[in-house]
Amino acid sequence: MTKNYSETQVQAIIDAAPLDFEKAQALAIQLDKSHRSVISKAKSLGVEYIGKTAAKKRGIGKPDLVLAIAKSMNLEANELEGLERATARSLERLLEHMA
Repeated sequence: MTKNYSETQVQAIIDAAPLDFEKAQALAIQLDKSHRSVISKAKSLGVEYIGKTAAKKRGIGKPDLVLAIAKSMNLEANELEGLERATARSLERLLEHMA
């Protein structure tokens, strides 16, 4: 028995292996714990946890932003060398204010 989990609760987590986010949420309700606590306990027990993959935000890339800025200034992109190291948000704002 551990401090926050009974042996029965620990066994329920082990039996649910491999654990994913949906199973962790269901177990959390069943065990009256938070899903984060269940995930953390599973990891500490060595139970396999398959995490959710975050959806990546796809926007215009920095090289394309630099190219658009260069075109709006009638320049070649290589004349703005180093600008691609700025944040994408800064480049977007620069392009917005140039239009």
